[in-house]
Amino acid sequence: MEEIHLISAMFVFAASVIPIYLSFKLKNNFRILTILLSAFAVSHGFYHILYVAGFEDFSEQILQSLSVTILIVFGIVFLRIRKNRNMVQT
Repeated sequence: MEEIHLISAMFVFAASVIPIYLSFKLKNNFRILTILLSAFAVSHGFYHILYVAGFEDFSEQILQSLSVTILIVFGIVFLRIRKNRNMVQT
C-alpha cells in the first residue's frame, strides 16, 4: 500500500509544477485559481508522503481534510469568478 502512496506523491508533485509556474506568470483571477490549485496539489502530495513515512493519523485527519478544504475553496472561488464574469458580459 505504501508503494501506491509514494507513486501518487510523485505524480501529484510533478503535476503541481505547472500550476506553480502559472501562478507566477498569470495575473488577476487566473492567478488566484492557480495558487489555490497549487496549494491543493502540494498539500495532497504531502498527505501521501507523510502517509508513507508512518504518520497515517496526521495525514488522514489533518492533511486530507486540508486538501479537501482547499479544493472546495477553489470551487467556490471559481464559481464566484465565473458569476462576476457573466455579470460583466451582460
